[in-house]
Amino acid sequence: MKQIFTFLAAVVLTATTYAQVGIGTTTPATSAALDITSTTKGLLIPRMTNAQRQAISSPAAGLMVFVTDFDGGRFMFYDGTEWGTLSFTEKRPDAPTIGTTVVADAQATVSFTAPSSDGGSVITSYTATSSPGGITGTLSQSGSGSITVTGLTNDTAYTFTVTATNAIGTSTASTPSGSVTVAPTSPIVSNGTGTYTFLNHNLGADTSLPPHNPAVGLQGGYVQWGKPGPTNWVGEANDGVNGFVAAPTSVNPNSGAIFGWSQTAAADSSWNSGTEANPVKVTANDPCPTGYRVPTRTEWVAVHNNNTVSRTGAFTEGTSEYGSALHYGPDASTKSLTLPAAGGRSNVTSGALDGRGSLGDYWSSTEDGSNAYYLVFGSSFVVPANSNSRTRGFSVRCIAE
Repeated sequence: MKQIFTFLAAVVLTATTYAQVGIGTTTPATSAALDITSTTKGLLIPRMTNAQRQAISSPAAGLMVFVTDFDGGRFMFYDGTEWGTLSFTEKRPDAPTIGTTVVADAQATVSFTAPSSDGGSVITSYTATSSPGGITGTLSQSGSGSITVTGLTNDTAYTFTVTATNAIGTSTASTPSGSVTVAPTSPIVSNGTGTYTFLNHNLGADTSLPPHNPAVGLQGGYVQWGKPGPTNWVGEANDGVNGFVAAPTSVNPNSGAIFGWSQTAAADSSWNSGTEANPVKVTANDPCPTGYRVPTRTEWVAVHNNNTVSRTGAFTEGTSEYGSALHYGPDASTKSLTLPAAGGRSNVTSGALDGRGSLGDYWSSTEDGSNAYYLVFGSSFVVPANSNSRTRGFSVRCIAE
């Protein structure tokens, strides 16, 4: 009989060797190597390094270990939400505070402020996570800063959260950032022998919007040839005397005649004091920001001749038609440079709107006698070097100097 009991004990011991061991219970927790239920005796619990403790998967509430390399040896336990030292004077940090997000080509830089409490243990790193995608970026430091998350998809809207990590664990996530759309800051297109770099948006457009999805905010303003317009095109009012028309908005299509529309054409070389082959920006008159200028006729022709054209939208004319655009890229599926079909201010006496939704008119810096050259396109044609009166108001897309 004694031999039978010895055999049964060996079977039980062998069966539990390869699973969780329960003493005083038949249902040990799956995350515990040993689950002891007792009200009369103590326990010498498992000893391990902090890295080994952090690697425990799905810890059960009440799980305890002795961490040998943390502050000379510390008891730590899991309370069902987070790890802490036995006295719980140290725990994971509070959540950081999210800041601003700056986008660029396939990436975003997320700023944050360190939490008010580090949990009693120095914060070692922060992690920013995108939504959608769950793409992360990490910064190893204890204080506030910025994290760059790479590998994002252009023309996609993202929000971000940030967490803080110390030796105990990782905080809950911050509140999400505001939604931002990732896009290249400067589209690059072929010119046959090299490349041109353009601004992503028309002057006066909402630069926070994705540049390749036509919308009212991408239309931008209009200006007569050779004139600078206001210092800041965004949010400015119409100024007919100086040949400027403000961009339309969702509540104001700004489609009527312009009071005091100038009949005075700008002089030759107002935007380019150099040559067609070697243009020189006239800073006093050129409306483009520092480092950019109005393209020449030759540059528009090179863009058209060395890139593939594609289109978005129905190209239907109307005062509130904002859904059409022309795209240039290396192939029909790639949108490198997008030009909204914003129409123009083609009535030389009143500055009235013409062709919004069906045409795109983009100035060059090149004169043609008393007229000037511009790129014009519609639903089935593109003329990269058309000519018209300098007192018409057209869109401006700037090229890098």
